[in-house]
Amino acid sequence: MTIANGLTLFRAVAGIPIFLLLGDAERTFAVVLFGLAAISDALDGFLARRAGTAEGHGVILDPLADKALVLPTLIGLALVGSAPLGIAAIIVVRELFVATVRVLLYRQGLRTHASWAAKAKTACEMGALALLIAPPSALAAEVGAILLTAAALIGILTLPAYLPHVRRRFT
Repeated sequence: MTIANGLTLFRAVAGIPIFLLLGDAERTFAVVLFGLAAISDALDGFLARRAGTAEGHGVILDPLADKALVLPTLIGLALVGSAPLGIAAIIVVRELFVATVRVLLYRQGLRTHASWAAKAKTACEMGALALLIAPPSALAAEVGAILLTAAALIGILTLPAYLPHVRRRFT
């Protein structure tokens, strides 16, 4: 296993302890763990490109690891009342749909790379979640909600890019 894949795996499993920590109101440790996992998203790609291994299974594992970090974190925040439930629901449904499409395409041998808009959405999600996990403050909650809403809007706007793949798969 490469270091890049190890970081991806770390990010993929980090959502579970973050979810549990949110339920126990351990926000300080949760935000530190989330921050490390979010940083690993940039670091694993950099290391994979540097080592020349950026085209292997990481092409599918990286975006799935992002979703495995974001979804339990977002659901945990919504359950404790720190994230807007409607926005959280939109993001969860969108992320599950996109993950399914990506896996289906990967199984057919098709490789998809994140667009600049998808990277902006992920950056908004990561920033929003870090602010919403952090010990509560009015400013962090407001900026976090704005960033989360921006992530949901970008996510909705990028959905049409996935629809042609779905039509081809099921028609």
